[in-house]
Amino acid sequence: MSMIIDRRSSGTRSTANQDRLQRRVRARLKVAVEKMARSGSIEDLANTDQPVSIPTRDLHEPSFRRDLSDTSWERVLPGNKEYQRGDEINKPEGGGSGKGRAGAPDGLGEDEVAIVLSADEFLDLLFDGLALPNLRKMAQGDIQADQWRRAGFIKDGSPSRMHVGRTMRAARARRLALRAGKRRELQDLLDARNVLQEEIQGRLAQKQDVSVEQERLSELNHQIDALERKIKAIPFIDEADLRFAHIDQQPHPITNAVMFCVMDVSGSMGEKEKDLAKRFFLLLYLFLHRHYQAVQMVFIKHHSTASECSEQAFFGAREGGGTLVSPAIILSEEIMRQRFPPDRWNVYLAQVSDGDNYFADNAVVEEHLLNLLPRLRNLFYLEVNRDSESDLLRLYDAIAQDFPELVTARASEREDIYPMFRTLFATEETPSHV
Repeated sequence: MSMIIDRRSSGTRSTANQDRLQRRVRARLKVAVEKMARSGSIEDLANTDQPVSIPTRDLHEPSFRRDLSDTSWERVLPGNKEYQRGDEINKPEGGGSGKGRAGAPDGLGEDEVAIVLSADEFLDLLFDGLALPNLRKMAQGDIQADQWRRAGFIKDGSPSRMHVGRTMRAARARRLALRAGKRRELQDLLDARNVLQEEIQGRLAQKQDVSVEQERLSELNHQIDALERKIKAIPFIDEADLRFAHIDQQPHPITNAVMFCVMDVSGSMGEKEKDLAKRFFLLLYLFLHRHYQAVQMVFIKHHSTASECSEQAFFGAREGGGTLVSPAIILSEEIMRQRFPPDRWNVYLAQVSDGDNYFADNAVVEEHLLNLLPRLRNLFYLEVNRDSESDLLRLYDAIAQDFPELVTARASEREDIYPMFRTLFATEETPSHV
């Protein structure tokens, strides 16, 4: 029976524990990042390094330890002059008058540690597990996204990723290569010994002296024994034989996609409503630019009229006036028809409003939505800071009964935006209402 002993400096038996530790720490970091994203400033979180606190108990690598609750163990205390072997030590009396230890000056408890994440690491955790829903491959795709793919084999890695077939193949090739020269040399020595033995037999038959030949034969036997030991000493598996499956993030083309961002900037949108809307669109902007290298974004703001604007004008918009939603829907249709034909593009539309709209305009909105929705992959409608559902939201919900690609949601506080955002763009099936 063969036994494999792992003597590598890395990839030892504790590597599996280290992998579990890293997964546990990553899960804790993800929870902490999501908590920070609910109420913190998205701009600051995305542009600066962030200290994230996690419990120190999650940083200990699992290991076996003696159960100290078992009384059948002994300890030797050096320098002890009071007790001897076999003496019993009284248990100290507990008391409640002790003083607690002072808190940490940086706000962290003694059972927590701060890990500083770069902006890229923070965004990776923030948008982990999210993707554009219903993406389809088009004829001419130029968007690239990172995807984990197999990247061959490496000589170092986690034991759980060891590829047995490749390892055995490399071990067999090494054994054949190392033994080939020695086997040829051994065969030459065996042939020489056979010739010498025949010569000795002939000389003995003629009663001649064979002392020189005997010495030569003894020397050949020693060489043959040494060579056979060397051949047997070649290990069945060596460290150089180990092969591990390797995966790596590689960019791959997905498809053409465009996101229409439609925001209500009318007078009914107060500071809180605009803050919620911009918070949602900023998350959407960071998510698309972080996960997709060439996705197009179209920014549209509207009150009684609608206009396409730049990214800076969109996020800095402070306008007023009455509210009409249909001009924004009509403008989106025109831009899509001119620049983003649905047969070549995955078209998405995200709309944020407080729900106020001229009542007679709802019929116009319905007419154009029924024409627009069959050409969209998804339409996300977010209604902000409203105690009850608006007529516009009820209209969207009624249309969503026949068009599951229309998804509606509501948010009243800043803390509602990020959980709702994750629900909309989770890799699972998109819900019809949030």
